[in-house]
Amino acid sequence: PRHQACSSGEMGAWAEGLALQPCLRIMQHLLPQLEQFCAAGNVNDENIVVDFLKTTTMVGLLPVPHPILIRKYQQNEFTSLWFTTYIWGVIYLRNQAPACFDAAHIRLFTISYVDA
Repeated sequence: PRHQACSSGEMGAWAEGLALQPCLRIMQHLLPQLEQFCAAGNVNDENIVVDFLKTTTMVGLLPVPHPILIRKYQQNEFTSLWFTTYIWGVIYLRNQAPACFDAAHIRLFTISYVDA
C-alpha cells in the first residue's frame, strides 16, 4: 500500500493531541539527576544507568489519576437479552467436546411474556 506523507500542519495538529506532559515532567526531573550520576562516576554501561533509574523514585511527579467510578448494574431488556444469549452460547460451546448437543437438531426459539 502507498503511504501518504503528512504536511507539517497535519503533523502539528496530531502532536498537539498527544498527552506529553507526564513524559516531559519525568524528563525534567530525571535529566539533572542522570547527568549528575554520570558525571560523578565512570559510567560506561547502560545497565548501570538502568539500575540507577530503577532505584529512582518518581512519587509526586505524575498527576493523580481520576477516581474509579463504580456504577450499579441496572438491568434492562437489551442487557438481559445479551447476557442470556452469551450464557447459552458459552454453555453450547463448552459442551461440544463430548457432543452433548447435536447442532443439527437445535432449534432457536423466543419466549414471549404476556401480562395476565
